[in-house]
Amino acid sequence: MALDLSFKQLIDAAEDGAATIGQPNCIAIDRIDEDPDQPRRSFDEQKLEELAESVRQHGVLQPIVLRQATEQGRYVIVMGARRYRAAKRAGLRDIPAFIHAVGSADRYVQMIENIQRDDLNAPEIAAFIAGRLEQGDNQADIPRKLGKPRDWVSRYASVQSMPEFLRSKLAGSSIRAVYELYQAWREQPNAIETLCAAQESFTDAHARQLARKVRSADSPADGQGPLEINHREARSHRKRHCDP
Repeated sequence: MALDLSFKQLIDAAEDGAATIGQPNCIAIDRIDEDPDQPRRSFDEQKLEELAESVRQHGVLQPIVLRQATEQGRYVIVMGARRYRAAKRAGLRDIPAFIHAVGSADRYVQMIENIQRDDLNAPEIAAFIAGRLEQGDNQADIPRKLGKPRDWVSRYASVQSMPEFLRSKLAGSSIRAVYELYQAWREQPNAIETLCAAQESFTDAHARQLARKVRSADSPADGQGPLEINHREARSHRKRHCDP
């Protein structure tokens, strides 16, 4: 899912005025705060520890980006929360940083940086897109600013409309698979809910196959209505994955 963007392109993708200025400075870590509104909500502990070990060995090779806080002498992270946390774990007292040219964070810069460095989970991406839509951005602006296709944004935008049992499947299934099931759920809600109760996760191909079968089984025939088809498919899928 990573974008093929350099850090210059990451900055250029943001709103006007988001560029950094000057050369990186060494900023004391105890003068830096994380942005409570940044898109990332969770950090993989193992990856964070691996990054901290790399920092112990080689230092922070890519400067983070900061903006000045309202409190004099303090800074807030715009880009680089993982590097900041890793530097703290590694025991560094300061960290190389660019100072952002404007006083407020650009949410698209933060989002792109998170996607570029380490994939966000689906609920985090969905929450970001929902937030941008609430702020008045449209579904043409968002993909342009993120460098993603429109259907990618549409899938994540739909998460807010999904029932909870489908949203819970994002922990073990891709957004594409869950979106396929969501589209089928809108036509056959009982069949999809029964299927999801019987199965924890879905591959993209299996979700597409099941969605097609549910849509095509509009009326029961020969004892094989939507629910019967879904139970049988779920048992067959589990057997294929469990058999040695």
